[in-house]
Amino acid sequence: MNRFRLLPPTALIAIALLSGAWLLGRALDRDERRSEEGARLLDAVMERVRTNYVEPVDDEQLWQNAIAGMLDELGDPNSAYITPDRLERLNLAASNAYRGVGLSVDVIDGWITVIQPRAGSPAERAGLQTGDRLVELDGKSMQGWTVNEARENLRGPLGSTVRLVVERGQGTRITVTLERADIRNRAVTRAVVLDGGVGYVAVTTFSDSTEAELISMVDSLRRVGATSLVLDLRGNPGGLLEQGVGVADLFLSADKQIVTTRGRAASATMTYVDSTAERWAGMPIAVVVNSLTASAAEIVAGALQDHDRALVLGRVSYGKGSAQTVYPLDNGAAISLTEARWFTPLGRSIEVAPLDEERLADADTARPVFRTASGRRVYGGGGIVPDIVAGDSVVDPSERRLLAELGADVPRWREALGAVARSLVQERAVRDSLFTTSPAWRGRVLARMRAMGLNVSATTFNEASAFVDRRLGDEIARQGWGAAYAQRRQVRSDAVVQRAADVLRKARAPQDVFVAE
Repeated sequence: MNRFRLLPPTALIAIALLSGAWLLGRALDRDERRSEEGARLLDAVMERVRTNYVEPVDDEQLWQNAIAGMLDELGDPNSAYITPDRLERLNLAASNAYRGVGLSVDVIDGWITVIQPRAGSPAERAGLQTGDRLVELDGKSMQGWTVNEARENLRGPLGSTVRLVVERGQGTRITVTLERADIRNRAVTRAVVLDGGVGYVAVTTFSDSTEAELISMVDSLRRVGATSLVLDLRGNPGGLLEQGVGVADLFLSADKQIVTTRGRAASATMTYVDSTAERWAGMPIAVVVNSLTASAAEIVAGALQDHDRALVLGRVSYGKGSAQTVYPLDNGAAISLTEARWFTPLGRSIEVAPLDEERLADADTARPVFRTASGRRVYGGGGIVPDIVAGDSVVDPSERRLLAELGADVPRWREALGAVARSLVQERAVRDSLFTTSPAWRGRVLARMRAMGLNVSATTFNEASAFVDRRLGDEIARQGWGAAYAQRRQVRSDAVVQRAADVLRKARAPQDVFVAE
């Protein structure tokens, strides 16, 4: 006789559910026990340090150190404990702002000198002008100060004041008291129309106003004749994800995918899609990147590259392909925690290899290959790999040698350049901002350096002649015609920008830019 009977299906299901619940309960109990054991272990270590360490340690500092250490051990530089003061600075950075008086300054003849007051700033409202010399700050002489020292002392808490003694002209001194305010930097710092109707804009960050600034600037360039565009993202560290998505949206047609985030939590996995029609349809575009192009800037470059919307030139980008969430804490601090990775529309990861792995070269054959809709090859493996590699990946050796010999005297060398530039402007040696520097002017720089006691070998100085001429030319343009003209000169002498402009001048439609590959 068979002693075993088949149980009905409902009974089997019930047993399975009970077994599963029992196993889950055991797992939860085990996890709770581990958490309790870990908490007790941490408490024991904290108590031992608190009572036996050779020096007294503040309890609050101990807990902050424990939190910082735990996040540091994740091995992720973007996951970190953020102190209250640093959190305030990060919030200001997100709006591309700082708290100060709104002065752009430099060192001229050993004194901090106003280059330009920012529009609408406390400094401008007080009547400070280009060329004003700052001689005292809150009763302290400013002679011999560096630009960094001046910047640190001019900035401070919102609403606090700083008292400046300003020298204008021959011995005329005025005293002003300025109240520090929130000063907003522009995200789009340079814009110019180059020969052949090539517009150029430099976007330096993705703050909360980047999209709006870019719309205004590109529209302005188009009104004065720009028919194509160089979008310069070199040195752009990124910023707000939504601003990167918004900028990419301007250049892509509706329903085009921009970026995907993937994480463990369901809320961390999202796909961002273009929601509006392309703003400047039919406009050929080139994007310029380098090793300091990161984060949201890489999202823009990757999306435009994947959709065959722009030719990318320069060097492989930084490879910061992760998204962080900032969680506030009760003590006014916060933690930044990496919760997702970013992927381009074709599925390329922007994130570079971990620090303990070798980074792939610009054109390494080990990089995975992806194909765009037109069949073009683009590469994964971390960072955005340009379609055309252009520009130096390291500082020119002659420039590096000159700066190395100058060492701590680099600010005084810049002062020598400024003095020679000022003399040339006063002598009317230049007629317009597109002048060519003369070897004789370079000789005057060297003579000025010798008079100031700056000892650099003639060989090193002469080998760096191109670098010296470029810096002197920029300084002459700045002093003779203003910062905007100096920026325009810098753009016109930029080899990578000119390479992009050459491609764009031949393009009649967006797809024409890829003929140059």
